[in-house]
Amino acid sequence: MNVMRSPQRPRRLHPFILLAAFLSTFYIGVIGPILPALVEPYGGNAFTVGLLFSGYSFAQFLSAPALGAIGDRYGRRVVMLVSLCGAILGFAMFTIGGALWVLFVGWMIVGVCDCWIATAYSYVADTTQSSDRTRYFAFLTAAIGSGFIIGPATSGFFSGSSPATPLYVLIGLLVLAVIWGYFSMPESLPRSQRSPSLQFSHLNPLTQLSDVLQFPQMQLLLLSYFLFWPSVILLSANLPSLLSDRFNWTPEQISPVLVIYGVLVVLVQLVILPLLLRRFQEIRLAILGGFTAAFAFFLFALFPITGALPLVYGGIVFFGLGQPFVQTCLIGAMSESTSADIQGRVQGSIAAVMAFAQVLGPFGAGWLYQAVSPSAPYWTGSTQILIAVALMFMAIPKLRHLNQKNRAMNHELNQ
Repeated sequence: MNVMRSPQRPRRLHPFILLAAFLSTFYIGVIGPILPALVEPYGGNAFTVGLLFSGYSFAQFLSAPALGAIGDRYGRRVVMLVSLCGAILGFAMFTIGGALWVLFVGWMIVGVCDCWIATAYSYVADTTQSSDRTRYFAFLTAAIGSGFIIGPATSGFFSGSSPATPLYVLIGLLVLAVIWGYFSMPESLPRSQRSPSLQFSHLNPLTQLSDVLQFPQMQLLLLSYFLFWPSVILLSANLPSLLSDRFNWTPEQISPVLVIYGVLVVLVQLVILPLLLRRFQEIRLAILGGFTAAFAFFLFALFPITGALPLVYGGIVFFGLGQPFVQTCLIGAMSESTSADIQGRVQGSIAAVMAFAQVLGPFGAGWLYQAVSPSAPYWTGSTQILIAVALMFMAIPKLRHLNQKNRAMNHELNQ
């Protein structure tokens, strides 16, 4: 007698989802310290590194909303597995190299396929109540932050023989992730909650962003996220070049600086943020993190002027403390303020905004670094973060009104 098995109930923090979140920053941590050495044989410099990150991010901007909409229609599992397979192809081209254009093509393929963070957040949103979603987002972001610990450490350990050696380690981990995900990852989005159709407009990043921006609170929160995110990518896209140019540091010397940042991010996500979320609103914690991150970039900006290395470590510490507050709490506020059936599109829009910020951020930082001064990217970053904080303040009344409306609706349903 055949017995029908009920579908496996997905866990809120399935181990594979945590691994996928980890890999999304692990590869950035691996690539960051070795990029200057990888592009140098082909005549590349700090501006070339910025262009690489911009090309990758532009590809991500074009694909992230489409992948989010596909996930809303067909589920998270297929999107995650196909994306990982595409990333293996892109990194294989990046590893083989041979010419600067090969690095660009491989890196852009990775950008097209990189929806791991958005899909992971959507997965958690599918399996949690809105009231405790940000707390679970914090644990997810801790996994993301751990990639900034192990990635640079891996790069520093394996790059002694060749700058390309860490890439082989990365590809091996991605292959193992695909195999594990195929056999272990359950689908988180029930068919009853999926979008009834997939329209062509859902694949257009501009149209999808326009749809999401119809929500008043999303206008301010997404713009805040857009202004803040370049500062995150700047640590991998520009700081290694600054340390290499200023002190002739090797990847082995640069890696520990980024490891410190990753350790702080994980500690904040696992210990500090869950405690504070019980007492304070997400938006207020994001504002606190924004002020802390802006001060960090003020210290970074002083370093090229003074040559005082403690300023770099001070900036890393303050940014490692502030960045998790902004990232996790802004994403949590945006997710909680929208309905369940569009979580994929919301997270896809967040990923698209993040990607577009990464298009402009590294390109602008590379140009400012070469054409103006090494301090210029960090003065600009500090200013952008402060503007983002101002927008968060402006969003508070809209979120308060939305929360009051939701409480009133819940009260009527319970009557």
